[in-house]
Formats: sequence, structure tokens, C-alpha cells
Amino acid sequence: MRTIADLPFIDYADPAYAAAPYEWLAEQALNHRIARSDRGVELLDYNLCRAFVLDRTMGTDHGNLVENMGIPESRALTFKRRMLLTQNRGEVRQRLRGALTGLIGPKQAGDLREGIAGVVSNLLDALPDGVVDLKHAFADLVPAGVYCHWVDAPLSQARFVSEMSETVLAIFRRDPSLTPRIVAAYDELFAYAADRIAARKQAMGDDFLSQLIRVQQVGALSESELEDFAVMLIEASTDNTAASIAIIIDRLTAQPGVWAAIANDPTLAIPAVREAMRLWPRSISTSRTALEDTAIEDVAIPKGASIFASFGAAHRQPDIFENPHKFDLTRAERPPHMNFGGGAFACLGQFVATIEVEEAIAQLAACYPNLKVLNADRDYTPMFHRLKQLDVSLK
Repeated sequence: MRTIADLPFIDYADPAYAAAPYEWLAEQALNHRIARSDRGVELLDYNLCRAFVLDRTMGTDHGNLVENMGIPESRALTFKRRMLLTQNRGEVRQRLRGALTGLIGPKQAGDLREGIAGVVSNLLDALPDGVVDLKHAFADLVPAGVYCHWVDAPLSQARFVSEMSETVLAIFRRDPSLTPRIVAAYDELFAYAADRIAARKQAMGDDFLSQLIRVQQVGALSESELEDFAVMLIEASTDNTAASIAIIIDRLTAQPGVWAAIANDPTLAIPAVREAMRLWPRSISTSRTALEDTAIEDVAIPKGASIFASFGAAHRQPDIFENPHKFDLTRAERPPHMNFGGGAFACLGQFVATIEVEEAIAQLAACYPNLKVLNADRDYTPMFHRLKQLDVSLK
């Protein structure tokens, strides 16, 4: 049995990673199924990653992250203690996930498509002519605008929702100097959520928040859990989806003929988004912590060890995906990409998020078939891919 120290080392500080992270990871995976880095154990093989995200001996390290960030006693800390990510196992987590799954499962997400399409259409109508930073003016606002639609808030509040989401998710930068800003943002979010809940209770409708309130009223959630959910949806549904929209616009417009094909046939947005998520995942990797002493293949993994599944490597594995570096609009749905995790920690909002991206791409291509990217300021870490700016010409 090998130890973690026996594993080959991969170095994310290599300039080649910053230049072409997905290709770099795929090259590492040709030599190693499992490796180590400065951050922990690295799984580079598709089947290892797939088994890993389903492994019930693994949990999240969010509790340790909160502790290391030094979040003081506050509404934010109380929320973090209760939120789903810190409930690694047990009845509480099962109950809370069950309450939300009934509202945003695959069927329910499909029923939400019309409302999502309406939000996207309104945002496109508001775009200025000429050169636009499409990340700021569109991608950031699509999931935030959907959230506003869900809580019966005006679309004008989408910018606030987007900015708050980006601020609270800065916790994953693991920089304690950001803690005061994160705590202050949570204070604003909880005040906002409380106001929206109070308003909907006075005029219940068919919107998502009204449905969530009804779940609470029949006893499936406490009042504090209702507020937690309203805030968690901003956290979980906004920043990552916005980043994916910007990434996919950037990449699809660079594929010869693909953008024009989607403009002519908007249904092609569905396979195009799926293939783009495989090739250029927003989450380059996902992390877990060993809840007990265990092993991965012939490597002993002690309790508390940090393990990372590299989707950036796994999604380009040649014995899993034929011509893995090629964008193929006709590629089969299976094997699937792993962007939304799996098992006990699968992203509950994955079906809604996918529809948001599909509608954004389909409608944008239809409105602007000649869209041209002028500047894409790409940023990569070992965990994430994002665009800081996406300047385009909409002529």
C-alpha cells in the first residue's frame, strides 16, 4: 500500500497550466491516474473521479474552510453551521435536501423554462448597441435575474443579487482578509431575504418563493431554515452559472460554424452547452475530505486528507471520450460530464442551471448571429475557470 507521499507530484504553479489548463491536466493524466499537489491528493482519471464523487466515505471540507477563514460569531457563521454543505451525513441533511429537490428536480426545472426564457429575453432587450462587456451586462445578470423572478422581485435588483453572490462566494478564495466583506454581505443578504419572504407571505402566488413558504408552513422547514434556503439559493445558483454562461459564449464563438448553427437552430444550444461544459468546465476540480481512514486504489488515505477530483483532466480522457480535445456537436450524452458532482453532494440546482445556460446561449445566438469576441480576460485557479471581462461586438 502506497502513502500520499509516494505519489507523483504535479505543480499548478507551472506556467503551462496558466496558459492552457485543460490541455495541461490532460497531459498529466496520460502519465498518472492519481497524483499529489500542494493542496492534496489529485484524481486525474475519469472512473476514479466518478467513483469519488459517489463515495460516502468522503465529505466536504466546508467546516474547516469556515474555521480557517476566521468568520466571527455572526448571522453568517450561524448560517454556515447549518447549511447543507456542513451536514455531511444524517437525517437533517436528508430532510433539507428532500425539501428542495421537490421544487427544482428535473421535471420541476423543465416547468420553470418559460420563466427563465422570459428573464433572458428581457435582459437581451436591455443590451446596448455596439461593444459590450457581456459578462457584466448579460452573463452575470441571467441567474441573478432568474432569482429575482423566483422571489417576485424586480429585475432591476439582479445586479445587487449578482454582486452579493460574488462576494459571499469569495470564501472559496481562502483569503482571510476577505472575511469582513463576506460577513457584511451575508448581513445584507439575510435582510433582503427576510424582506422578500415577508412580502410574499402577504401576497402568496405561484412563484418559487411562495412554494418554498408553503413547504415551511406544513412543517417541513423551520422559519430560520426558510431564510437559509432563500440565501443559499443566491449563493448556489448565481455566480457559478454566470461564470459558465460567459465561458461558453467565449468558447462557442471560437468554434467555426457553431455559433451560426445555433443561431439558425436554437435547439442546438442543448448539445452545444453539454459539450462545452465537458471541454471547458467552470469547476476544474471539486474537493472532498476523507471522513475516515480509507484507500483509493493502492493509496492509503488517512482521515482528514484533502482529495480533489480533476474534471479538467477526466473530461479529456481518450479512452472515455473519442477525440477528447475536439468540440463535437454530435457527441453522445453518455458518458456524462461531471460538472455538477454526484451522489450525496450532487448540485441540487443543476437542472435549472443548465436550462439557464441553454436559454442564454440560444437566445443570444438568435439575436446576435454575428457576435464577435474582442477581448476575453480569462482567469484560472486549480479549482475554477472564470472570465473577468468579456468584451464583444454585437453588430
